[in-house]
Amino acid sequence: MSIGKLKSGIVAGRLSKETYVQNFADLHTPLGSHTARIEAERCYFCFDAPCQTACPTDIDIPLFIREISNSNPLGAAKTIFNQNILGGMCARVCPTETLCEEVCVREEAEGKPVKIGQLQR
Repeated sequence: MSIGKLKSGIVAGRLSKETYVQNFADLHTPLGSHTARIEAERCYFCFDAPCQTACPTDIDIPLFIREISNSNPLGAAKTIFNQNILGGMCARVCPTETLCEEVCVREEAEGKPVKIGQLQR
């Protein structure tokens, strides 16, 4: 068996860009900076923050959303990573719709929560 060849005879190699995008794309498309700021401004920045209480990693959700609304994505990332070093991965795999977004005050009042998971991404 030669290097780079699998048992089945298939040669191992890199996926094409198209195949990679098709197979590993995010379920939800990322928000652009303008759209993210608009979505962040929907947050009430609650003092008792039920979204933060529902977060298993206790990320300061109102703070990182406020930093996004103030055009400070680096500060938002630092807030997330200070609490959870895997914050980037968690933004993709955490069921935010049944945790933080489900208890969002906007969800209770309007039936449309702040898109916390997409803002974290």
